[in-house]
Amino acid sequence: MLLWSGTTKTTPRIRGKLLPRVHIIEDDAEISLLLSTYLDGRGFECQVSQSAEDAQTHAPDNFEILIVDIMLPGMNGLEFCQWVRETSNVPIIILSAEKGDRKRIHGIELGADDYLEKPFNPRELLARMNALLRRNTTVNRQHATGKIGFAGWVLDRTNQKLHSPLSILVPLSSTEYQLLLKLATDLPDPVSREEIGRSILNVELGPEDRRVDILVSRLRKKMSVAQPNADFIRTIRNRGYQFCAEIQDID
Repeated sequence: MLLWSGTTKTTPRIRGKLLPRVHIIEDDAEISLLLSTYLDGRGFECQVSQSAEDAQTHAPDNFEILIVDIMLPGMNGLEFCQWVRETSNVPIIILSAEKGDRKRIHGIELGADDYLEKPFNPRELLARMNALLRRNTTVNRQHATGKIGFAGWVLDRTNQKLHSPLSILVPLSSTEYQLLLKLATDLPDPVSREEIGRSILNVELGPEDRRVDILVSRLRKKMSVAQPNADFIRTIRNRGYQFCAEIQDID
């Protein structure tokens, strides 16, 4: 269910301009139609899939952003999110009719970049989509090329990929990649939870907000899977997180 307010304005398309592509995975035909119509009128090109299995026939990297409902027939939205993160760091926003933190936290742990409860105002969804797209654009512009290495690991800034010392590709979400890059490039200074919230998640953290802690934990876990002794993120009491490996540029 969406909370519509005001009138729908249609934004004229500019001839020859490539529009950002969004993949909507939603089994409710009414919601997907309303949402795709709303986004189409605001400069997006929409692809709609009514199941995760249908969505899997489209490569995730063909889109700038994915909007995924949790309650899908067959493979659910969280399982689909996990499947996407095996190969792609495309931004993902999860939609859910379930209330509370449990599903939201689980979705973020599986690699989602944001989470929105139903019913929602489409203007809020659009604002969150644009925030994710702006963040990715800024990262790509500021860190367009080059590789950095640490303890045998290689972070490819050109392709936003991380490889372990055994050349194992570690699939990172866009937020996980940005966290690792920020911690590495801010070395030797620690980065506060509040700064990570503002610069990476685009939120002001409340006292009980665990999103940054979950993000750090998720990145640590992925790296430790590729290399059990990988422990490069140190928790600094009352100051945040600090990267603890020597960084070197790689040609």
